[in-house]
Amino acid sequence: MKLTGPEIISTLREQLTFTIGRHLYVVLGSYAQLRTFEQVDLTAAVTRDGTPLPAPINLNRRLLDTIDDATLRRLMSDEARLPKSVRAQLDAALRQLLDSLFRTNSLVILKQVEILFAYGLDLSAFRTAATNQNHLVLLLPGAWVSDRVHLFHEADARFHRTLPENLVAENHIWELTNG
Repeated sequence: MKLTGPEIISTLREQLTFTIGRHLYVVLGSYAQLRTFEQVDLTAAVTRDGTPLPAPINLNRRLLDTIDDATLRRLMSDEARLPKSVRAQLDAALRQLLDSLFRTNSLVILKQVEILFAYGLDLSAFRTAATNQNHLVLLLPGAWVSDRVHLFHEADARFHRTLPENLVAENHIWELTNG
């Protein structure tokens, strides 16, 4: 569904009142649109009780920060030889990070998620974490094309990805429009 930034904030604010069910949301747009949404709309947004929405977290940086230097060096050296092992360790780190983030806030907003797709991480961790009182918003560079969400659509074609069909409910995917 194409919406303006303020319309997305209004829709999200309404969704935050629900405490039962799956609460995984995606905001799509170009990198420029997502930056504007973050700096203008999210910065000014508050919940129904007046609490400011949390600032988006750079997932690439935060995920790598959770891994100690020695392990990170080992992962980098093992990447070509043992890609499944590296992916499994990053998947575990992602699940631990989500658990940690939701211990301190029931709403988490993530941006800069390229590492997920570069390593083919298990995106179902988001759906699993975003249940009941936990709400998760992903800011993703992408657009609806036909009946699919195409990610990294502004990049060279070899970097394009498709959002898995059943990961997010279609009515929880909002595409930024300029007007």
